[in-house]
Amino acid sequence: MTPFKPEVLQAMKACRSHAQDLFEGAKLLRDKSFPNIAYHLATVALEELGKAQLIGMKSFAKDDADSWYRKQFDDHIKKLFWAIWGDVFGKRPDAKELDQLRGMATIIHSNRLRGLYVETSPEPFVAPKDAITDDVLAPLMAFVEAKLALHPSLEGVEYKQDDLDLLSWFSGATDDPEQRKFIFSQQSFDKMASVGPKQWLSWVREELQKSAAEAAAALQKEMSRSFVEGEGGLVGKWELKIRLYSQSHSIRPKPLNKWNEKVTWIKLYPINGTKNHLDAIIKIPKFIPIQSVYQIGLGYSNCLLASLNIASGGFFWWHEPKNLSQFYESLVDTENKMTGKIGRSPELKLGWPAAVLDEALLDQVIAVFAAMPQPYDPPTDSEALNHYMTGITFLAKTDIFFQFEVQSYGAFLAAAQAALRMYRGDLAPDFPADIAALLASLPAEDPFRAKHSGLISRYEARTLTPGAITLSEVAEMKRLCDGLFMHAFGKRLQNRAKAEGAE
Repeated sequence: MTPFKPEVLQAMKACRSHAQDLFEGAKLLRDKSFPNIAYHLATVALEELGKAQLIGMKSFAKDDADSWYRKQFDDHIKKLFWAIWGDVFGKRPDAKELDQLRGMATIIHSNRLRGLYVETSPEPFVAPKDAITDDVLAPLMAFVEAKLALHPSLEGVEYKQDDLDLLSWFSGATDDPEQRKFIFSQQSFDKMASVGPKQWLSWVREELQKSAAEAAAALQKEMSRSFVEGEGGLVGKWELKIRLYSQSHSIRPKPLNKWNEKVTWIKLYPINGTKNHLDAIIKIPKFIPIQSVYQIGLGYSNCLLASLNIASGGFFWWHEPKNLSQFYESLVDTENKMTGKIGRSPELKLGWPAAVLDEALLDQVIAVFAAMPQPYDPPTDSEALNHYMTGITFLAKTDIFFQFEVQSYGAFLAAAQAALRMYRGDLAPDFPADIAALLASLPAEDPFRAKHSGLISRYEARTLTPGAITLSEVAEMKRLCDGLFMHAFGKRLQNRAKAEGAE
């Protein structure tokens, strides 16, 4: 006696019948040497089996579950998921099958797309027909065939509300990358093999709930932790990892190793396979409470980023700027059957000379970092650096969609003005007091004076003509700031050393 209403059973049988037809079509296409199309039909057959599973489950579900099931029906990967996992209460998979089930829904969907569509700019190019080989197709065909034979009558299948709630939870949990790591771990699958699928699902939920409760308790403990005094508070507790990109300098392991020998609380590491990225791990001491970790970590991250930009005279940012010459993914000449590339020239990128972030530069980075205002200093102390980092931000955000050369130039100009005003004691009293005086101190034929005297006047009067300030002028104003900061911070360190020697 089937537990389903006639209309539900009819719909489920229709799904399974259609899945069988699709599978037969897949076999014909496989035999005609169309493996990619066969793979697609076999995948659709599996989706129809997943749909049948969902239709049956929905007939037992609460009335307010319609929206949840609608989302499942509309999602290719979810239908595959339910075809693979939906009958988990019906039998106990063996170890070989468990290994086969790991991430299968996502893998099948990805393979299907590779076999269906021609990529417009793949590297390397693989035709859809070549994307699905026999050794990729055969496991799917065998799996679908086994699924079609598994429940020929659909009788005796019944879900309790607790079962549906558990399966719904499982579907959502597998969407979370961190929870998925545990669900599909070897420890988890070993548990399924020992206790059976339903008990395994309950165990997984309990374990994840327990882990969440422990994390919440740990967070609450940190939130209520008081200030840690003395040397105990200096012990490292937090490690914050960030990744930075350089448009101007190559990153080499050896200089970073030298840095790590000298600096204890900021460690720098190269990234395998790339020469323009580095990872930085910032160690935050125990006396910093969790409520302040974010701001302190962001503050020191920005200090490191500013130091790299100032000391190198180049360009470092959080990530690689995109869309510097084109806005589209591909351009195809359909008449001549060719792909092309038409873009903005020159691209919105400075032509930095070849340079390496070597040991000498990293020593300057350390010096700049040590002399600049720190996150715990009064905000007013960072006025010049804030203007400077605004200029770096506008430079990083400049692309073909929005160009911020004028804004970046203005920010670097404000940084230079603020540095001349704020660092009088470091620069020496007779150092030019403002940009006008600084330019006047240069020879009349100096290229920087000749170009930027007029530019600054027109910028301040808001009479710039379009295109008057390009990335070249921005880079020149940035280098002026870099020189001012390096000079001021160098003098500051010298004065500190003299003061410490006199004590």
